[in-house]
Amino acid sequence: MFHQRRWFSATALVLALTLVASACGADDDASTTMAETAAATTTAATDAAGLAPGTYTFGFTAITSGAVAFAGVPHLNGLELAEREINASGFLGEGVTIEFLVEDAGGDQPAAIAINDTYIANDDVLGIVCCALSSVAGAIQPNIVAAGIPWVDHAAISPTITDPDNAFRSFPLSQPSTTAIATAAIAALAPANAVVVVTADNDGLLSDRDANLGALEAGNVEVLGVVDTFADDTDMSGAATQVIALGPEIVFLAMLGNTEVLMIQELRDRGYAGPIVGNLAIATSETFDQAGDTLLGTILPLAFFAGNSSQMVKDFSGLYEAEYDTMPDIFAAQGWQVAWFMATALKNGGEGSRDAVLQGIRDIDSMETVFGNLTWDDRGEATIEEWTFVQWSADGELVLWDGTAAGVLPNVNK
Repeated sequence: MFHQRRWFSATALVLALTLVASACGADDDASTTMAETAAATTTAATDAAGLAPGTYTFGFTAITSGAVAFAGVPHLNGLELAEREINASGFLGEGVTIEFLVEDAGGDQPAAIAINDTYIANDDVLGIVCCALSSVAGAIQPNIVAAGIPWVDHAAISPTITDPDNAFRSFPLSQPSTTAIATAAIAALAPANAVVVVTADNDGLLSDRDANLGALEAGNVEVLGVVDTFADDTDMSGAATQVIALGPEIVFLAMLGNTEVLMIQELRDRGYAGPIVGNLAIATSETFDQAGDTLLGTILPLAFFAGNSSQMVKDFSGLYEAEYDTMPDIFAAQGWQVAWFMATALKNGGEGSRDAVLQGIRDIDSMETVFGNLTWDDRGEATIEEWTFVQWSADGELVLWDGTAAGVLPNVNK
């Protein structure tokens, strides 16, 4: 079912129109709207006369139900907030608006295929935004490639998503973050051995597993074992028992959020006292509500952290909190970013056709975003300058990890 549209409150609109450019070479007195920032920091600007007045439509496949709704709900919140801000700011030109059609696939592959086939068949849909799960991305890929419609992945982490020349990613791929935090943890904590736990039926997380293993090999850390789990698992007691029996000094998790949080709970409940290194999938308040103090001291890497001092992050966080009465997480940032990415591509293309949008995407070399400055390579992959390392605190907040052994907060078994 298509979503019902909600429009800016007066407070949110005022905030949107006073966003400050954080990295455009601007001085402290030169403030712009987010619309101006997006235009200024997209290195390939269009020479076209501009879009004709009207509404330009894109299809978004949501995951607001099911096991991964903890990510899908903020994805949609961030996307809709950006949609409203883009339209209110006049970014696309006078009388020009963008609209995202939204349907929920709930993480189901056949449902996602059907939704995206409907988008493909609708000539008014200029491009597709999907997915939150690599398994779903793999399922929809053949039909999207055959149709040639522009496709932008907003959250799934399989490296092969961007292999087709009409497929792109609007956020930085997770594997470099996995390598970065694994390398930092090894340097800081000097473990002699480790265990890696993976969601083995998810291509993106298999790649994260390999990133962990690569860092462990580079750090001369013995791998005692790799424990396989699966996306639909609801009981991690057996896998946790396997991990503890191996006796690792540190555990690395390459898992979906719904299973990763269960694994951490089971490990801590069974007395495991060593450090645990997770991923962005456990960076939500719902995760802490579920797992509580078993998460304490779990470290993870993020491309977006609401506590960042960047003015752009502060402004986005203020907008989001004003609209939804909560601070944005990494998933909200992914939704926000992909909406701006599609709007920028549409503006670059200069006309309402799929071919123009496709070229408009290819013309985006870099953007200043809430993730920092993103640059895109010829494959349509986004890269980021640096990652933020965080950990769960006793207050149920993500706080910075400084990359030292002393800086890791004590877990419940210490």
